[in-house]
Amino acid sequence: MTGWQPYWLAWRVVFFGTPETYALFTNTQHRLSWTIWAWFGVRQGVPVWQRSVMHLLLLAVLVRLLGHLTFGIWR
Repeated sequence: MTGWQPYWLAWRVVFFGTPETYALFTNTQHRLSWTIWAWFGVRQGVPVWQRSVMHLLLLAVLVRLLGHLTFGIWR
């Protein structure tokens, strides 16, 4: 185990796990998924073309992230 592995684990717990757990027990609208739904207009009835553009953007980001983290592409 390198020194970076505990760092990234601690980062995930502190900067994701802690706020997400707190939001889960206090106000579910402050969770990450609700925030992303607000960004992409899932709950607000935005026009279909706008949702489609935002979904394509999200898909591109996720494909890039998957390729980078899984296969080491785009270093």
